[in-house]
Amino acid sequence: MLQIHFMQQWFGLSDPAMEEALYDVPLYSDFVRLDGGMTRLPDESTNLRLRHLLETSDLAARSLALVN
Repeated sequence: MLQIHFMQQWFGLSDPAMEEALYDVPLYSDFVRLDGGMTRLPDESTNLRLRHLLETSDLAARSLALVN
């Protein structure tokens, strides 16, 4: 999930766009190590909840700066 969050930041994707990209762009799902045949990929609400959690705990900016 954290890798998905980073990709959203790097490529400027919204939550719905990220969900769609995980289905449409094999490179994205490979990067986050998701199997395309999975019955359920993380949806936009899951991405939103993670982002809110990271932002409320002030981890979003610090972790992205560390990775970059």
